[in-house]
This record gives sequence, C-alpha cells and structure tokens, in this order.
Amino acid sequence: MLEQLCKEYTDLEAEEIQRLREVEATLQLTADLTGSDVFIDCPLRDGSGAVVVAEAKPLRERSAYCQTVTGKLARPDREPAVFHALASGMPVRDLKAITQENQSVKQDVVPIRGTGGRVIGALIREEDISRSLLRERKFEELAREREGREETLRPLCPGTGEGKEQQAAMREVHHRVKNNLQLVASVLSIQARKCPDPDIKRIFRENVGRVLSIAAIHDILTISSADGMAVHSRVLLEKLRRSLQSLVPDGKAVTIAVEGDDLVLGADQATSVSLVVNELVSNALEHAFEGRPEGRITITVQTGNLYNTVTVEDDGVGFDPCRAPRNSLGLDIVEATVRDKLKGELRISSGAEGTKALFDFP
Repeated sequence: MLEQLCKEYTDLEAEEIQRLREVEATLQLTADLTGSDVFIDCPLRDGSGAVVVAEAKPLRERSAYCQTVTGKLARPDREPAVFHALASGMPVRDLKAITQENQSVKQDVVPIRGTGGRVIGALIREEDISRSLLRERKFEELAREREGREETLRPLCPGTGEGKEQQAAMREVHHRVKNNLQLVASVLSIQARKCPDPDIKRIFRENVGRVLSIAAIHDILTISSADGMAVHSRVLLEKLRRSLQSLVPDGKAVTIAVEGDDLVLGADQATSVSLVVNELVSNALEHAFEGRPEGRITITVQTGNLYNTVTVEDDGVGFDPCRAPRNSLGLDIVEATVRDKLKGELRISSGAEGTKALFDFP
C-alpha cells in the first residue's frame, strides 16, 4: 500500500520509498510504546498537500480514529505541524490538528529524510485532546463569568482595575526605563571606544546591543501599546530589525527581513523574544557570512494553537553544531531565556545552505 500510494501521489524515487518502508516497519512498535496513533505523511507531487501512506493504532489503548485514513489527504489548515515540519525540515511538537474524522488531536512531528538529505515525509504521533479541550472551555467560561462579576463590581470599588490614569502611569514607567537603559548603553559604548583590547571591546558592544534591544521593548510599549502591557510582534521585530541592520559589518550587503504572522506578546514575553532574536541575529552577522560579500537573515513568526514559533534563518556558510564552542555567552543567554522565561524549546540546525535557529513557546 505504501509503495502504491507513493507512486500514485508523490515524486519519490525507489530508494526514498524504501527508506519509508523501513520507517513503516517500526510504526506498530512506536504506537504501542507511546499509546497513540502514528502515521507517515508524504508531500503531494504538486505541493498542494500531503497523503497518509501508512498508519498504526495502539493495540491496548483507545485510538482517536474509527476507520483507516491511509490514502486520505492532509490539509495545511487542519494539520499545520505536519506541513511546518515538511517545509522547515525540523521537528514540531504540541500543535493542535483536526483529523480526517473531525476530531481534535495534538501532534508531534519529525521529518523523514532520504539518503540524499531531502525531506521525503513526516512521522506523526497524535494524542486525542478532545476531553482536554472540553475542560479548557469550561475553565474559560468560568473565567469570563468571573471577569463579568469584576466589571460589575468595579464602579463600586474605585481602587480596583486599571483606569486611564494607571495606563498613563504604566507608559511613563516604560518611558523612564527606556531612558535609563539608553543611558547604560551610552556608558558601555564610551567604555568600548576607550578600551584598547579588541576582545573586551567586542564584549562591550555585544552588551550594548542587548541593552538596546530591551530598551526598544519599553519604547514600543510606551508609544504603541494601549495599556503599556502588550505589543504586536510585527512592530517589535521591525524596530529590532532596523536596529540590527545598522550593525551589518562594513563592506557586506546583508539584508534582514521580518516575515510571518503578527502575534500579540505580553511585556515579559516581548522582552524575552527580543533578547533571543537579538542574540541570534547578532551571532549570524558575526559568523554566518565569513568570506561572503552578501547574504540574508530572515526572522519568521508562526502562530499555533498551543505553541508559537520564531525562526531566525540565514543563508550563510553554516557550521558543525557538534564542534561549536559550548562556552558562548550569547548561546547560554538564548538557551536560558527560551527555557526559563518563555518555557519553550530551542533547536538549531546548520549545513552548507546556512543556519536555522527555531524556538517555540506557549
């Protein structure tokens, strides 16, 4: 069945189909081990979707499916994790999907590569979350009822809630923080100019960038946010992009672009995302284009039902992650911020076509 479907719907070659058959042989073990439904999807020949070429249901657990879906088509709007993994070549986890039987599931997806490195399919593990969604809806209804009661009581309790005066005070706080951070950055810049040691001068300049990236957050919250507590990712990243564009080394034509969805971030999230993106882009500007006169760095935001994803990708020279130094302060900051502040996961892949760093967060 797998070989027949691959020949009918895809452009996969014989060696690539054989690779999928090797993965298929482990599906039942994987389904029984994880207690979940497991599938292999392959991209269609015309790129419009994907087809399910193999499946396995757990023998001792309840499956989310009543009938077989082998041979059925998958759509990007219903299974975003699958198509994101196929397009990016990187694992994706904990994204909501809608099955061919209109059930809500959570998907973990890992791309399957052929012998030449091309992504030829996706291995998918699904978990039924329909009951969890029902509980979440109940909690949301309770939260709305509570908010409604608070709105009713607020006129009777002048000291509660955030009025226009409190919003103005919050914006004033952000404004003062921004000015103080810019003052710190100026002091660091002066010290960098006076320092004769090039390595220490570089460290000073890196920290200037970190401070200014956080100052940019407070600047945006001062100007663009209605309540001083939230900001749109597009506004944030565009401002950060303009700041980072000025750091492109002399003699190089490196373009920095922002693409994807517009995500509303809280103040703490915005600060963390800004800091991580600043570190990743700065690292790319420093290392990705050695020996090359030009290049491109792309910052992409993708919203998900459970997790949101930010990708920083360059078309530079790449590096071997196994041989990369592990004592990099910038990488330590990125990993700690994603893990501790954003409660997410960082993944980095690199090769001859460039480097891709991806982090997700709820």
